[in-house]
Amino acid sequence: MEQLNFVFIMTDTQNRSMVGAYGYPRADTPNLDHLAETGVRFDRAYTSCPLCTPARGAIFSGIYPQHNGAWANSMAPSAAVPMMGTIFSHYGYQVGYTGKWHLNGSAYFGDGQAAGGFPQTWWYDGKNYADDLGEESFQKYISCSSTENLREGGFNGENIWGHRVADRAIDFLEKAGAAPFLLAVSFDEPHRPSVAPPEYWEKISVDDIPRPPNFNAPLENKPRLQQIHRQQRGELSWEETADDLIPIFGCNSYIDREIGRVIDAVEQLHRDNTVIIYTSDHGDMMGAHGLSTKGPIMYEEICRIPFVIRMPGVSGGQTFDAAVSHLDIIPTMLDMIGREQPGTLHGISQLPVVKNTEQAVRDYAHIVFHRFALNHDNWGGFYPIRCITDGRHKLVVNLFDTDELYDLGRDPLETENSIEDPEFRDIRGLLHEKLLEEMDRSRDPFRSFNWAERPWRSAGKLYYFGGVRRNRPTVFPFQSECIEADGTFCGKVD
Repeated sequence: MEQLNFVFIMTDTQNRSMVGAYGYPRADTPNLDHLAETGVRFDRAYTSCPLCTPARGAIFSGIYPQHNGAWANSMAPSAAVPMMGTIFSHYGYQVGYTGKWHLNGSAYFGDGQAAGGFPQTWWYDGKNYADDLGEESFQKYISCSSTENLREGGFNGENIWGHRVADRAIDFLEKAGAAPFLLAVSFDEPHRPSVAPPEYWEKISVDDIPRPPNFNAPLENKPRLQQIHRQQRGELSWEETADDLIPIFGCNSYIDREIGRVIDAVEQLHRDNTVIIYTSDHGDMMGAHGLSTKGPIMYEEICRIPFVIRMPGVSGGQTFDAAVSHLDIIPTMLDMIGREQPGTLHGISQLPVVKNTEQAVRDYAHIVFHRFALNHDNWGGFYPIRCITDGRHKLVVNLFDTDELYDLGRDPLETENSIEDPEFRDIRGLLHEKLLEEMDRSRDPFRSFNWAERPWRSAGKLYYFGGVRRNRPTVFPFQSECIEADGTFCGKVD
């Protein structure tokens, strides 16, 4: 089998409407649009959690956030969980990472130290960037709120984090040796402070921002926490909301150019044997339902993300509407290089879909939430959610609050909560069973009968004692052997 290289590109907080290929023609993203035209575009791809650290932990481990340990911001994955760099290094890959990490359990910008099995050579997290700028310039960077601030800080093309990340990615691609390589390029942009050359902010007007059709939609019969969120956010007008989004959309246009530099380098240096994978960690509510940013909400605006794979030898321009998850990224990459997926990974290889030999390989995508951050409570505190969707219907179990059910075919804007509607009794029960099965299959550490006992349905039975102990699933060949209590050895993948 031909040795394939991988370039994994990720943005932060990029709503699907911010990418032209996903249907909004005024989105200024020619490079991402070109990638979608020459690759396979997934139209119903989902994050594992609509929050930075948990989403990233799932991407780079292939394991649900509640399993890998990074189930809220300011929490790091367990040292026992192999990450993408470690996995592919074991299979003989040169690996490199540059950009935002947000997985070391410290502050937002990191600690400057390489992790995840990646070397320090190309590592460039926010701490590295801050050290290079110096304290005074970095304070100007994080506080930019106007084009005057951008000019006063000297933020042109050379001293912006995204540009320096792209520089390091290109340097890696130029120096890559004969061995196959994996390069992860993680842009903080368009996440705030959304710093870009001032002309990118200036070219965006309120008219360029897509107004969500469900902007400030009513929240009757919706979870109480959403109502509190909206009340505290305030009833903002669309003009106020759109004006606040101008820097984000300007930065979105700018970072597309930096992504284009990386794609151009791949095409010039490694076009014939390099897979490019692009996604964002989660979206942004942008005023839909009167809500903002991300967090304990399962609406499409933040859970459904852009996702494109371009693979050599595969025809471009294909689109698929089947469910796909961030958890599928590492299994797909392993499948592409002929390596078996161990039982510890929770995703499914999408290679048959990429090659167009199958239209779908998974029936459901699952999304979770627990809390916003370990170090504060000003985003709702502990609020556990389990969500399941088949692409047409979506069930949301908010453990401490009102549950939700949406018919995405009839109600794509998710304005009507049908959780108590008798018309949806059968599909609600089916989704509930599949959700509980997935929690059991994956050994969700938060599983309990409380997820099964809902006001609208009772499934299973109450228990204290009961159940069967299960041994560890198969692991990667480089992971240490262990002996279970019954004397059996942990299984390994050959």
